[in-house]
Amino acid sequence: MEQSLAIVAYRCEVAGNPTESLDIQVRYFKTLSQEQIEAALRSEPVCSYTNEVGELVTWPLVRLLAVEPFSEPAHGAEVAGFITGCHEFVAWSRHVT
Repeated sequence: MEQSLAIVAYRCEVAGNPTESLDIQVRYFKTLSQEQIEAALRSEPVCSYTNEVGELVTWPLVRLLAVEPFSEPAHGAEVAGFITGCHEFVAWSRHVT
């Protein structure tokens, strides 16, 4: 197995209600398969905190978007990316998929 970059989407919820905010992260993993990466991400606790008005803000995992092999890239090379339609971003911000 090799080094990988995983592109992951998290949705913001405030007081249990989805917002229109998404956090798209590129995460580094060493020597894990795609299934192991997804299991590791799903086992992480949901990031949560209280905002300035006392509401609980959470960032649940929505989807593992892509896993790409990673090695030392050439100067200026794309190291991670994905193609999606804007309707998918809206769906991810509102629903668990």
